[in-house]
Amino acid sequence: MKEHLKYIGANIRAARKSQNLTMEVLSELIGISPSFLGTLERGESSLSVDTLICVCRALGVSADSIIFDPSSPPIPSIADKKDILITLLSNATDEELSFLIDYVRLCRGRIKFKDT
Repeated sequence: MKEHLKYIGANIRAARKSQNLTMEVLSELIGISPSFLGTLERGESSLSVDTLICVCRALGVSADSIIFDPSSPPIPSIADKKDILITLLSNATDEELSFLIDYVRLCRGRIKFKDT
């Protein structure tokens, strides 16, 4: 968890600096003290959802750009996931395909998926 706080803080700092805002100005815009903003930017404190929303609005950035580690791989889209499955299945043996079909049927019967 601590590592998450460090890149959240670094993302806040980078967004603030990219807009040439001082810590004092940003803290006033979001309604927190400059010292608390400093602890956020250093990754020493966590922030509430309300504070995150205020930070994003004040900086004009998305929550994604603040909370996600820019070095993490992006979450694959549904199309990407389908492509991965197609590639895996196209290289599978007949025995592997039979096993996977049985496994998927078993899982779908036990897991309650949201209706789409």
